[in-house]
Amino acid sequence: MEEWTLLIRVLVAAVLAGVIGAERELHGRPAGLRTHLLVGTGAALVMVTFALTARVLPSDGMWGQLVRVDPGRLAAGIITGIGFLGAGTIMRTGDWVFGLTTAASLWFVAALGIAAGEGLYVLATGGMVIGLIVLTVMDRLEQRIPSAVRHQLVVEISPQAQEEVVATVDRLRSDKTMRVRLTGLEVKDGKDRVTLHFRIRHRGSVDIASIASTISAIDGVFALRLE
Repeated sequence: MEEWTLLIRVLVAAVLAGVIGAERELHGRPAGLRTHLLVGTGAALVMVTFALTARVLPSDGMWGQLVRVDPGRLAAGIITGIGFLGAGTIMRTGDWVFGLTTAASLWFVAALGIAAGEGLYVLATGGMVIGLIVLTVMDRLEQRIPSAVRHQLVVEISPQAQEEVVATVDRLRSDKTMRVRLTGLEVKDGKDRVTLHFRIRHRGSVDIASIASTISAIDGVFALRLE
């Protein structure tokens, strides 16, 4: 197999990875067009280099008995290495996690590069189309699905206001789309102040700012933090 023929596989991988990378670039993700191009092209280069090397190795005699050529192990090594690169795109701020889709797209274009590097053009192209549909069409569909949102509510109060604050927060449970749970209680400053920790989980649109305003208006509430 000539190197020029193998180069076609690398170019196909670059085109397929570039389509996915362009979609990520349009959304302003940290890993954009260039990163996806390098990942997909690099994966294909590794596979075609292995294919070329395997052809020049003797397969008979004692050498053929001692050496076992396994492309599956090479592909597994690529996928594992991309996992470290993808982990660098994931960021967490409080309960919010960013970059999971970008990390998955990097792993995905590596798989496209492996398929193209093995000469599986139909499989690689079909995979690219599926990936593009997931990143575009499914993104719009996902926005229409009301997802669960979590908030951490921390209220610093006087002991006398504890009963009223807890009762006010408990009234939120009348809304079937909302769940409220008291997760912690701290006593500070010689029992003069109590800190309550609530976990709020809801679906759809909820005016959390209004809830916080209602609680802060209670007599005996010193501080309130909503995360």
